[in-house]
Amino acid sequence: MSRPGPGRPDEDAREHGGDTMTTVTGDRPAVELMNLRPPGELTGEREEWLVDGLTAALPALRMRELFRLRRDMFRSADLITVAVDRATGGAVGALASRADHLPAGPELLHVTTQFVAEGLRHTGVLRASWGAHFDGLGRTADDLPRLIALKTYNPVVLCGLRTFTRIPGTSLYPDCSGAPQDHAHMERAERIAALLSPGHPFDPKTGVISGIGVPADLYPRRPVCRDAGVNAYFARTTRPGDRVLCVFDAGGQGASLALLRAFHASAATPRGAGR
Repeated sequence: MSRPGPGRPDEDAREHGGDTMTTVTGDRPAVELMNLRPPGELTGEREEWLVDGLTAALPALRMRELFRLRRDMFRSADLITVAVDRATGGAVGALASRADHLPAGPELLHVTTQFVAEGLRHTGVLRASWGAHFDGLGRTADDLPRLIALKTYNPVVLCGLRTFTRIPGTSLYPDCSGAPQDHAHMERAERIAALLSPGHPFDPKTGVISGIGVPADLYPRRPVCRDAGVNAYFARTTRPGDRVLCVFDAGGQGASLALLRAFHASAATPRGAGR
């Protein structure tokens, strides 16, 4: 399988500071994972390469309009993990985050965007991207932010986070089971929503931030997951343009270590281990 040709933004990033690793996705084409750190490593050319690749990788969504309105999801990030098709050199996935702090509260990891090509879903690329992302952040279980927050209209994203609540000591807001939300989780979610989406209406009983998504018709039809209950929750609580605030609580050091191991992150070793 051929590698991307010389002079492409993805190869240039490898030569000028971008971290790389490679994953093989079953019978799919090999995908390389590359970490970029804005602003220095997010040049104008690389940003256009990223936008063009993701627009082509997700033809069912109004990605071009999204990126016309929302380049901040990349520019405000501390780290962007890009999945690159090694055959074409095009970007086929992106995961970006930045560290934020609640006033007089804990640090949280704010996921500013998370996309993967339609043809690469359920192949392990997203999980591998998270592992590479945690590695790029340089965090261990000792200093991993306890909270991971993101906004989504896609129930698949919530279900992905919910998978990791199998780790003892972790939790996820909102609860889509129909039970009342935990009061402490609602109070914390209100503070997070005010930090990440100031000025936008937020309902702590559902986790919905109203009207924050642009363009409102990014999704031509409502996305669905394999869980009918979660699909029903999103259908009942959201309208186009709304986003559900998801807050994953990684708990203590033991749960954080298990989370890193679940993503096969090389950082899954507490500082001081083996001393």
